[in-house]
Amino acid sequence: MNRKVKRLVLALLAVTILLSEAGCGGASSSREEAAPPAEITSDTAEAGEEAAAVETDSTFPRNHITKGDKDESGTLPASSAPIDSEQAKAALDLLRECMENAPQIALGAAYLGYREADDSTPLADWLWLNSPSLMEEMPFIQTIPEDRILGTGHGNLYCLVPRDDNTTLAVNHVTWKSTGNGVWPEADEVLYRDEYAQPVLVFVGYDFVDENDKRWSDIQISAVAGNGAEVVWYPNCYPESFIINAPIDEDYNPLILNLDNLTANAQDNWENGDDNWAAPTEMELANTYWYGSGEWYMMLWLDEYSDLYYDKRVDIFQTGGAQYSGVWEMDGECLYLQVVDRVGNVTEGRYPVTISPSGKDLYICEDPKNGVRPVFFGEEDKAVMYLTLVDN
Repeated sequence: MNRKVKRLVLALLAVTILLSEAGCGGASSSREEAAPPAEITSDTAEAGEEAAAVETDSTFPRNHITKGDKDESGTLPASSAPIDSEQAKAALDLLRECMENAPQIALGAAYLGYREADDSTPLADWLWLNSPSLMEEMPFIQTIPEDRILGTGHGNLYCLVPRDDNTTLAVNHVTWKSTGNGVWPEADEVLYRDEYAQPVLVFVGYDFVDENDKRWSDIQISAVAGNGAEVVWYPNCYPESFIINAPIDEDYNPLILNLDNLTANAQDNWENGDDNWAAPTEMELANTYWYGSGEWYMMLWLDEYSDLYYDKRVDIFQTGGAQYSGVWEMDGECLYLQVVDRVGNVTEGRYPVTISPSGKDLYICEDPKNGVRPVFFGEEDKAVMYLTLVDN
């Protein structure tokens, strides 16, 4: 998300708290037998009769609240306070306005945390504990009825928000089959299908691990928005940061909007206009020295008086160990690195990267197209890393 879009998002979110009497509008209707998106193919039987209609004020199961549950000031706990339906609708409308800025976006999504199988905490309370900013700034999440809470009730929980009222959304449970040509999903249960989809919550498991120790989601998401934007996604995230691992198009633009980027949960609260985490410019990275984990260091050189590509040099080394040299440049919101080790092995990738407001922290992800990781990730099984600026 570029800086202009971030400023717009933050401004729009600020307006939300000023909205008080916005009309709710009519509820979207759903066809009795919605056709699946083109991308979803399954030999499974009919999904069965549709769930009974849920009244508009249906929300998560909650504990019965009594006067004794109030704190000393007489205020109800946040998760037990009445939900303002007008405010919830205003927040959903505002989110969809944000998605209009990126025509390739088919869905908004957020990772809400991992819920243990034996956790008896009411779901609304659990969500307030794990994602308070999302609950506060996107209260429509709390109005999602039980028939749109999908999956086992435990595991990794995601929220999915269709781009518009004309988005076709399918949520299938899948199993994975390993063949000589890789692994392939087979849909074995339809959890949700609607041509006029509404926000859903879905629990995701990762029980299948292939021969390369890669975990695979047991949920398949397929969406086709009213403007033609489409995506097929097997939900995944970077658990260290709650950032979803969204599919991208050929220009590295995400096809799913990470809802957490729009809230105070985002890195360093993404505050004060331009002073937020954003893709760095080349001049911000020029002649900087970064420390990673395991005694890894990266030095980015730039001769600002030369237009020659090879004058953007990078040296990556581990104290007493591996050494790499090569070239670098910023490619949109990605840091392009091409390095070679001392025996001629080449590693090349375009890694999404953001820099902190102070310029002293760098957040870098694996190449989302091919899974290549920067060499300083070492042997650790993770897809993201923080680097720290080393003062000269």
